[in-house]
Amino acid sequence: MSSSSHISGIHLDLEKTFGAMSECVIITRPDRRVLFLNRATEQLFGYSLTELIGKTGEDLYANPSDFETAGKIHQEAAHNRDGQKFVMELKSKQGRIFHVETITTPLFDATSKHVGYLLMGRDITDRLELEAMVENSLQTLEDAIETISEAFALYDSEDRLVTCNENYRKTYPDSAPAMIPGKTFEEILRYGLDNGQYHLGEGSKNDWLQERLRWHREASGEVLEQRLGDGRWLRIAERKTRAGGTAGIRTDITELKESQQKLAAVYENIKLVTNSLACSIVEVDAAGICTFINEHGAAWLNACPADLTGTRLRDRYSEEMQAVDEEGCRTALAGTPVRRELTTGFQDGTCRDVEIDFTPKRSDTGEIIGVIIFTKDITDRKNVERTLAELYQVTSTRALNSDEKISRILKIGCRYYGLPLGVISHIEESTYSVKWVECPSGEIEPGLTLPLGDTYCSHTLNATGPLAIAHAAKSEISGHPCYERFSLEAYIGAPILVDGVRYGTICFTSHTPRRDEFTQTDKEIIRQFSDWIGTEIARQRDHEALLAVQARLERMASVDDLTKVLNRRAFLERAETEVARFRRTGNPFSVVIADIDHFKSINDTYGHATGDEVLRRFAATLSHALRAIDVLGRIGGEEFGIILDNTRSEDAVLVCERLRKAIAETCSLESMSHKVTCSMGIVTASLADIKFSNLMQRADLALYDAKNNGRNQCAVYHPSQAFQAEHP
Repeated sequence: MSSSSHISGIHLDLEKTFGAMSECVIITRPDRRVLFLNRATEQLFGYSLTELIGKTGEDLYANPSDFETAGKIHQEAAHNRDGQKFVMELKSKQGRIFHVETITTPLFDATSKHVGYLLMGRDITDRLELEAMVENSLQTLEDAIETISEAFALYDSEDRLVTCNENYRKTYPDSAPAMIPGKTFEEILRYGLDNGQYHLGEGSKNDWLQERLRWHREASGEVLEQRLGDGRWLRIAERKTRAGGTAGIRTDITELKESQQKLAAVYENIKLVTNSLACSIVEVDAAGICTFINEHGAAWLNACPADLTGTRLRDRYSEEMQAVDEEGCRTALAGTPVRRELTTGFQDGTCRDVEIDFTPKRSDTGEIIGVIIFTKDITDRKNVERTLAELYQVTSTRALNSDEKISRILKIGCRYYGLPLGVISHIEESTYSVKWVECPSGEIEPGLTLPLGDTYCSHTLNATGPLAIAHAAKSEISGHPCYERFSLEAYIGAPILVDGVRYGTICFTSHTPRRDEFTQTDKEIIRQFSDWIGTEIARQRDHEALLAVQARLERMASVDDLTKVLNRRAFLERAETEVARFRRTGNPFSVVIADIDHFKSINDTYGHATGDEVLRRFAATLSHALRAIDVLGRIGGEEFGIILDNTRSEDAVLVCERLRKAIAETCSLESMSHKVTCSMGIVTASLADIKFSNLMQRADLALYDAKNNGRNQCAVYHPSQAFQAEHP
C-alpha cells in the first residue's frame, strides 16, 4: 500500500485526535502535499478543507523562499528521524501575514519507510508583536528622543512645541510646516485641520477641535485612536511631564485596524455559514414537544417549521429512529449528553446515515427544561468509510487472485459513484484497449480497442489530477467522439501507473448525467482505486519475481545471532499475526518496549564484549521470565520488544515490574561496578489499532517518559504523551 493511501486510511482517526485541537495540525505526504488538516488550520488560514487537500501549501508562505527553506527543514527532520521546530511568516487566504511556530515530525510506516510529515503550529504573531513593543519601549527609555522609533513631540507648560522627531513630521505631513518650536499645540492642530489632515467623522471642525484639545490638556496617559484624512490610523498616548509640559507618542496602527476589519468580516462570514448549516436542529421540551426546528430539519420531514412546532416529532420518525430518539432524550434529560449514529429513511423519501447529538437544555437556574437535538447527515462520510473498508478487505485478502480483486474493485467503484459502467484500460502508444470492465448491459467487453483520441481517457491522461465530468453534454467535451459514439454523460477517471510507468486508466461512467458535481473526496477515492489497481497489476506482472523474493526471505534466519531471541523482522511478523488475531477475537494484548539503561556507557567503559554479554543475559532473563505464549524479540541495539498475550495494562505493569527487578538482579557482571537496569514503555491494543507500528510508536512514547523520569522504571502510554512529545 502506498504512503498516501496509508495516511488516507487513518484520516478519520486523525480527525478524532486532532480535529478539535486549538493548535493547527497538518499531515502531508513526503512531497509535502496536504493529506489532512484540522479545523484550527482552516480557521487560521481562511481556506476550506477542499482548497488545501492535495496541494503543497506553497501559497500559505508569505515569502516564496520560505517554502523552500521549510522543505529543507522537513528533509532534515526525515533524515534525522526527529522533530524540528521553526518559525515562518505565513499568510491567510485574505492576505493577512502572521508568524507561526511550527514543529514538524517525520512519519514512518512499519518498514521504516518515510510516508509523510506531521506539522503542528500555533500563531505567535501577537506574542512577537508584544515582544517587539516591550523591546521598543526599553529602547525608548534608554535612548530618549534621539533614538525613539515612534512619532514623538514635547510641549512645554504653556503648550508650545519644544521639540519633535522626524517621524512626528512624517506622521503629520500636512501639519509639518507649522511644527516650529514655540508654536502652540492648538496652532499646529488648526493648521493641519485647515489642510485636511484629520478625519472629522460626523461632527463639525470646531467640535472635533475642542474635543482634541480637551484630551491633550488632560494628558492622562490614556490611549486615543485618531483617524487621519488619508485613511491612516494613529494610537496617541500623551502624559504630563514633571515640569508641567506634555509629552506624546504617536503609533501608526493602520495595519492593525485593517486586520481588525478583516477579522470582523471573517467573523460575519463564519456566522453566516453557521446559520446556514445543512443539518437538522431541533429543540424539544421535557415532554418531547417540538419548540423549534430549522428549515433543513423540517425539509427532511417533508414539512415546514410552522407545521411541526408544537407537535411530537417522534411520531413522524421511522421505528428505528423513534427508539434512538426516545433513549437519547431520556439520557439527555437526566443530564448526560449523548451521541448516536443511525441509518434510516425520512419522510422526504431519502435514506440517510445520520449522527445525532442529544444535549440537555438548561434554564437560567441550571434546571434541565428540554433537549437540543443536532442531526448531521453523514451519508457521504459513511459511504467513503464503507468503500475504503471494502477496498481494504479486497486488496488484503489472499482468497482472490489479481483478476478477481480488480473485478471486485470495479464493482465497488460503480456502487460508490452510483454509475453502472467501470472500465480499466491498457494504453500502448495511441491505442486504447479494454482490459477489465463492469458493464451490466454488455455493450463494452474486454478486448475492445479504440483509438486513444476517441476516448475521454485521452483527456484524463493530460489532466493534472482525476478528470470528473457530471454532465458531458454541458461540458467542453460535448463534441468528443466518445460522446457521439457511446453518449456517456457522467465520467470520472484517473491514470494508472505501474511501477511508476503509465499503464492506462480507470474510469466510471454512465449514460445519464450525475445530479451532483463530483467532490474532492470523490477524486481522492478514484486516486485510491488507481493506486490499488496499479499495485495489483504490478503484483500480477511480478508474481514470479515476488515468489522468488519471498522464498529468499523465508530462508533468512528469524533468530538474532547474539541474543537467540527473535530478530526484528521475525518479531514484527509475529506482531502482525497478533494484531490480526486481536481484530478477529477481541482478546487483548499489550506491547512493551524494554531498553537497557546507559548501555552506551557500558560499551564505552567495559568494552563491546562485556556489552554483548549483558545483552545475552538480558535476553535470557526476559525469556525465562515470560510465558510460552508471549513473544520476545530484539528490535534494536539494546532495545527489545515484548508482546504479552491476553494481558491488559494493569497486568502488564505487574509483569514488567517483575521483569525489571529480575534484570537488576541477574544482568550485572562481576567485572562491572555498573548495575544493569532497564526502562519499559507499555501500551495495550485498542479496537482502533490496525497497524502494529502505531502500537510501537505509543510504547516508544511511554518508554521516553520512563527515561525522562529517571530510568529504571515502567511507564504506561497515555494519549497526552503524543502531544507532549511534539511540544517538549
